[in-house]
Amino acid sequence: MKTIFLKKLTLVNFKGIRNLTIKFGKETGIYGANGTGKTTVFDAFCFILFGKDSTDRTNFEIKTLDPLNNPIPKIDHEVEALITVDGEEINIKRTFREKWVKKRGALESEFGGNETLYYWNDVPMTLRDYTAKISNLVDESVFKLITSPTAFNSLKWQDQRQVLIDITGGVTDYDVAKGNPDFEKLMSKLTNKSLEEYQKQIASSIRKAKDEIKMIPTRIDEVQRNKPEAIDFTEVRRDLAANEKELASLENQISDKVAAQQEILNRRQDKQQEIYSLKSDLQKIEFEARQEAQRHIQKESSAVDNLTKQLSDSRDSLQKSERTLAQLKAVLKNEQGDIELYEQKNDHIRAEWNKRNADEFKMDENACKCPTCERAFDAEDVEAKKKEFFANFQKAKMQDLEELSKKGKRNKEKIEAAKQEVETLIGRISKGEALIENLNSEVDNIKTQLEAEKNRTEVKSQAEIVEEILEKNAGYWTIQTRIGELEEALKNEEGVDMQDLKEKKAKYLEAISQIKSRLQAEEQIKQADKRIADLQKEESDLAQQIADYERDQFTIEQFIKAKIDKLEGMINERFRFVNFKLFETQVNGGEVPTCKALINGVPFSDANTASKINAGIDIINTLCDHYRVSAPIFIDNRESVVDLIDSQSQIINLIVSGGDKKLRVEAPELAEAV
Repeated sequence: MKTIFLKKLTLVNFKGIRNLTIKFGKETGIYGANGTGKTTVFDAFCFILFGKDSTDRTNFEIKTLDPLNNPIPKIDHEVEALITVDGEEINIKRTFREKWVKKRGALESEFGGNETLYYWNDVPMTLRDYTAKISNLVDESVFKLITSPTAFNSLKWQDQRQVLIDITGGVTDYDVAKGNPDFEKLMSKLTNKSLEEYQKQIASSIRKAKDEIKMIPTRIDEVQRNKPEAIDFTEVRRDLAANEKELASLENQISDKVAAQQEILNRRQDKQQEIYSLKSDLQKIEFEARQEAQRHIQKESSAVDNLTKQLSDSRDSLQKSERTLAQLKAVLKNEQGDIELYEQKNDHIRAEWNKRNADEFKMDENACKCPTCERAFDAEDVEAKKKEFFANFQKAKMQDLEELSKKGKRNKEKIEAAKQEVETLIGRISKGEALIENLNSEVDNIKTQLEAEKNRTEVKSQAEIVEEILEKNAGYWTIQTRIGELEEALKNEEGVDMQDLKEKKAKYLEAISQIKSRLQAEEQIKQADKRIADLQKEESDLAQQIADYERDQFTIEQFIKAKIDKLEGMINERFRFVNFKLFETQVNGGEVPTCKALINGVPFSDANTASKINAGIDIINTLCDHYRVSAPIFIDNRESVVDLIDSQSQIINLIVSGGDKKLRVEAPELAEAV
């Protein structure tokens, strides 16, 4: 075991103590009235090691204050300790110093903050190296627990519990279950889950099952209330069979009526078809009569028609001759105008030929783009296009010049031809005027003949002739008579009346529907009874599930109690003066984790000061054995303890003594106060 022993501690300007050196023995007593600095000694030892006071504060006041409670400036505040570790002496020192800086040109120096200096065997060190060496001696958290009797019980109960379990190494669930069949069966159910998780799962399952089983009577009652009232379903089925039999009889009668109705429909269709055929024959006879009447009219009116035609033809010839004469005169005028026009055109053609001959080739850039998407063609395509357009231009130019030359020649030829045509037209106009005079005489003569012929002949209308032809056609009137007979027969044809049968069928269908609706209640009752049986079975199954879960709950509770007993036994056998209660029994019998120190059955918080101190030393002894290190124990209020239990650690007693206005030290070595 590593033993840390404090041999000497020197305080300079530390928390009001200007200069104090204490030498320590195996057990040292520091006496003084309240406020004389007993706790400051413990603070100094904690400060030199970890930069904190005995209550674990880092921002406590270190500097010595003047009567006005202001820090005394420009003095160092330091603690120096001589310790032995397994007999090897180590001198450590921590100095808290103000930094005063005099700037250039200033008369006085200014406060520039604080700094801390570290020494290990008089060798200056950085905070990092100093802290590393201290940590190599003892872990800070362990130091707190093994230097103050109250430190362990000041921890949260969860942290106390964890330290105790770490000391014993704990106890596994399988260690507890070994040899107990019920516990071993429980362990087999803990697949991928802890005991606590399984316990929560069971509790949740029980709650769920109880909630479900609580609702089953209500669900059964709901099914009972919604179940139809039972009736004599055998009698209902007999009633259904009787109605279905009557319905079948009605349907047979309706089927017979439908067949009779179909025969009537067939006869009506035959008569209608015959009527359509006869009317077609009538239309044919009437068409032939109209054609014969037309031929008769044409024959009677042929003389008038011939004269009418002659008159029309003569008038047409006259009009044609007049039009021709007018045209000849217009042509003559046009020909004379054309001669002048063609001469003007030739002047224009000569100017156009000269202009076209002077044209040069120019490339249209838009011709080098796709007409659809307007994308520019590739370079070689553009060059090819240019060549193509140039050749086309030259060809078009030559064609245009040649065409203009041809036009000029043609116009010249037309001028000569027009002059000859003018001479010819003058002769034709003279002949035409003589012909028109003769045609006018001919028209007047035909008009006289036509009027005389119309007065001689009276022509009948086509309708009158058709009526005379049909009057003489006996077959036409026979067909008319037959059509009348058939149409009268259709009017008198009576249909089959099925209304009464249909009404009876509807009544039976309604009755059958109502009976079947009543029969549905039988199936609903069966379904309801089956649902009730299912719910009752579900209720029984849930009750069995709850019993099984509660059996597992009881096993878990027994297991936890066994584990508690085993764990508490393993922990408490390591202590002489104190026992620990790691679980607390609730009103419902469940066990919840806790950590309470008991001194002869009395909770640590309720014990007297002496018992608390001895219990604390008992805990420190066990912790030192576990961590394999001991350090000085500072016992405050030592005056309250008459008999202190043995400890392998160095003991430093802080004793309240009203008569000691300054600290007094009793130890094998003398305390030296300066």
